[in-house]
Amino acid sequence: MFEDKTYKRCSCKGQLSDKEGKLLYNPDGSPKIGGLEKTCPKLAQRTHGSWYYSIELPPNPDGSRRPRAKKGGFRTQEDAANAAEKVWKAAQNGINVLSKETVEEYLRRWLKKKKHDLAVTTHHEYTRDTELYFIPHLGKLQMRHLHTRSIQAMYDWIVEDNERREEHRAKTDKLGEEARAAYETWMATPQDQKELRTELRARWWDLRRQHTEARKKVQRVTGPATMRSINATLSSALADAVDEELIAKNYATMVSLPKVTKPKGLVWTDERVARWKRTGKKPSPVMVWTTEQTAQFLDFVSGDRLFPLWHLVVFRGLRRGEAAAITWHEIDLKKSVLHVTEQLVTVSYEVHDATPKADSVRDIKLDSQAVALLKAWRKAQQAEREMWEKENAWIDSGGRVFTHEDGKEYHPQVFTDRWDRLVELSGLPPIRLHDARHGAGSQAFAAGVAPKVIQQMLGHSSLRMTMDTYTSIMPTLEDAAAEAAVVLVEKARKKAAKAAGKPKKDKKGPEKGPRGKAAGKKPGPA
Repeated sequence: MFEDKTYKRCSCKGQLSDKEGKLLYNPDGSPKIGGLEKTCPKLAQRTHGSWYYSIELPPNPDGSRRPRAKKGGFRTQEDAANAAEKVWKAAQNGINVLSKETVEEYLRRWLKKKKHDLAVTTHHEYTRDTELYFIPHLGKLQMRHLHTRSIQAMYDWIVEDNERREEHRAKTDKLGEEARAAYETWMATPQDQKELRTELRARWWDLRRQHTEARKKVQRVTGPATMRSINATLSSALADAVDEELIAKNYATMVSLPKVTKPKGLVWTDERVARWKRTGKKPSPVMVWTTEQTAQFLDFVSGDRLFPLWHLVVFRGLRRGEAAAITWHEIDLKKSVLHVTEQLVTVSYEVHDATPKADSVRDIKLDSQAVALLKAWRKAQQAEREMWEKENAWIDSGGRVFTHEDGKEYHPQVFTDRWDRLVELSGLPPIRLHDARHGAGSQAFAAGVAPKVIQQMLGHSSLRMTMDTYTSIMPTLEDAAAEAAVVLVEKARKKAAKAAGKPKKDKKGPEKGPRGKAAGKKPGPA
């Protein structure tokens, strides 16, 4: 049962005394001086000294006594007693109230412990979140003092900081527009107006300088999805802290975060393309080409060295890291199967081998064109190897399929950069390399491929994810859907109209007259 033990003490110094109140002296007879603490005669004064608590904690699991919990500096005895009760309750809930470990100390220890248990990219993300958010906002708090309100305050600050970032970006964009307008005004001024041109040029130059400086301070907004990812990191760390009895609950699970709205994949229709050409803005972060646009791009890049790779991305939905990691022993060209068992990931541009998630380890059935392209690629790669080996310059990349001419494996970012450049040169509306994977699912869906097969091809954990995220409805399907109901109703109308044009037949036969003869017929001869 809780019983608070509070007392008052101060930092005054004077002659010390024993428990019975007898003054103490040194061996040479001089008074023994030291801190008076609880024996100071001035403690009777209300404003002198401060209050402390000292409480007995629940015993250890083996029954042994634990050190007492002590703390001071309280203004009143009531404050000390209330604090003591909180500590006692926390101890009853299993928290190690004697620990003085800070959030920063714990997180650094936790990251070190997790380094060998996590994927390289995951550990990098955890470290990034810790350094950018947790340590600056929560690092100085002791773990036992961490609560939901502290974490919520961090996210509230992020939301407010986003507003500041957006405001700065808007000002930067306005400076850019003013600089462009000033440049056009300067250039439009006649050459003979030298003084005015000099003045206008100086104004343009000043606005340009301001715009350049402002752009250096532009920062990306921390969106709702990123905030939830950050909180997932903190939640993982605090779950282990609960197990260590440093905190009572996983407070990261109790915060309120902005709602995440996933961007919807849209198709580049003629109207959207026209708007993009006018404004330069994409309707959605995720865009997909139509079948015709996909065909145009493939025709445009048919002579590119990496055409076999683009074919696999467009039709089979390979991720760039998966494509970079493919080895020849994971391709069975006779059975037309590609085994995805490895991927290359980048951390601060450094490449690491990694195993894909369980659902991403899969077998992909190759189309006949892909098989033909890969056979031709292997033959060309062998020729390149023989040429480079003559110069003792061939680099063995462990049998990678897609390599530079000298055998060196590709950095995944090279694929992204090359793709972006080819899309720009093609004149087609822009899509990201990952959007081509999105398009692969959409094209397969439009071709009538079973959703479960598409899920397997893309390596998704659930069919719902495939249907909701990676199968944008193609215009041809939208047209068919729009006409389907109309066609159905029209068929019903025609059927009804056809039936209405025929005389109805009596199930009992034609109506008969008074003599039992059919009505409307002349009687025959007697």
